[in-house]
Amino acid sequence: MVSFEWYRSFIEVYRVGTVSGAAQVLHLTQPAVSQHITALESALGGLLFQRMPRRMLPTEAGKRLYNRIASAIEALESVSMNAGLENASLLIRLGTPQEFFVEQILSRIKTQNTLFSIRFGLAQELIEQLLNNQLDGVIATQKIAKSELEYQLIFEENFWLVGPPEREIPIVQADLSSLSTWLTQQPWIAYSDELPIIRRFWRVVFGWRLDVNPQFVIPDLRSIRAAIAHGLGYSVLPDYLCREWIADGRLNLVLQPTKAVANQIWLTYRKSERQSQQITALLDLLLSSTF
Repeated sequence: MVSFEWYRSFIEVYRVGTVSGAAQVLHLTQPAVSQHITALESALGGLLFQRMPRRMLPTEAGKRLYNRIASAIEALESVSMNAGLENASLLIRLGTPQEFFVEQILSRIKTQNTLFSIRFGLAQELIEQLLNNQLDGVIATQKIAKSELEYQLIFEENFWLVGPPEREIPIVQADLSSLSTWLTQQPWIAYSDELPIIRRFWRVVFGWRLDVNPQFVIPDLRSIRAAIAHGLGYSVLPDYLCREWIADGRLNLVLQPTKAVANQIWLTYRKSERQSQQITALLDLLLSSTF
């Protein structure tokens, strides 16, 4: 007879990708998890994983088994975890870009009977934590192709070129050729040395690759916004960070292009947990009204 614990070990090895990682999640020893996987393979009559030097890769049989049992195992675990705990607080572990969380999500959070554990970081590192079951969901600015993940679109940001509030631009801004030439001679403030946001904007709007060295590299979009307001240079920022500051006269809108330079933002979660309380609560939070 197949043990339920064998299935639990299989599910965690599948999700985490290593026996040692699954053992930590399950609070078991590594040999115990290995024995569970071996026993399950023996009972089912086939290999569920390819043993690689640093990772357990699921075979086709392993993928089929996971798709058949993941939701059932999750439901059973949910029953056992919630039995007698109707009033227990729900814990949501969310990874997110810091600027987007502070500006767009924080005011939406309701504290009633829900606990939040927030981690800030870049999409790639947060996705890895999600795959390792260290997070329940991730606010991602890009889609990273992983078969275990599902993406729900929650927001679209447009990028605007902004500058110091009281600095005049000595040319007609509608003349894109003259504007681009003039801007290359100005100080720039970038998120990183590679200028990913600025160069993408430049390529779409002006049609050529910008090649400048930024005056300042500041890995925080809100700090870049403040630096521009203090007259330190120009940059490209998402509209949700700029709109109020432009209206208040703290920033100067240099260019809002006719052809929008947009980026989509997603809620990312493991497919196996799309029906979990955490993901349901996050989707309610993020999709209940427009940003």
